[in-house]
Amino acid sequence: MNYKILFIVAHPNIKQSILNRHIIDYIIIKYNKNVLIRQLYELYPDFKINVIEEIKIILSVQCIVFQFPFYWYSYPSLFKEWKDKVFTELYTTKNFLSGKHLLISITTGADETSFHAGEKNNFTLDEFLRPIQQTAYIFQMIYHGYMHISMQSISSYNKFIILNQHSDNIINKIKKIVLEK
Repeated sequence: MNYKILFIVAHPNIKQSILNRHIIDYIIIKYNKNVLIRQLYELYPDFKINVIEEIKIILSVQCIVFQFPFYWYSYPSLFKEWKDKVFTELYTTKNFLSGKHLLISITTGADETSFHAGEKNNFTLDEFLRPIQQTAYIFQMIYHGYMHISMQSISSYNKFIILNQHSDNIINKIKKIVLEK
């Protein structure tokens, strides 16, 4: 495998998605040479994860992006299952991911301004993402935070322009990460 960037995509119905589908489709079309997309719900509809295959792939890349819709202050259930199985095996076998880069790309229905104390969602997105941050820390990964786009931040008029810009921003951040290494 010559891929440098791995996208772990966890959307239970990617075909119905506006944000996640567009981000992934755009990245596949524009950046497919260095990017490997793993759509968990297509690969594992039965939730039976091939842990060994997933570990081989993770160990072969420089940068991992978790792409998912933010559901009820967390991530979709198959991503949780994938994370539990794969990272438990990595931890058990002492296969730490030292030096691997991790970026989170999330989509929400609510605007980011609602993710603050006293607002509708009461906590920041950073606070909700602590379990992933801690996983990165335990595995000695380099955590690069998250990128976020919401349905409320786009209108039907400029939807594709904003989604294309957001997708380019994800890749540009990754390029900077990989080039810095």
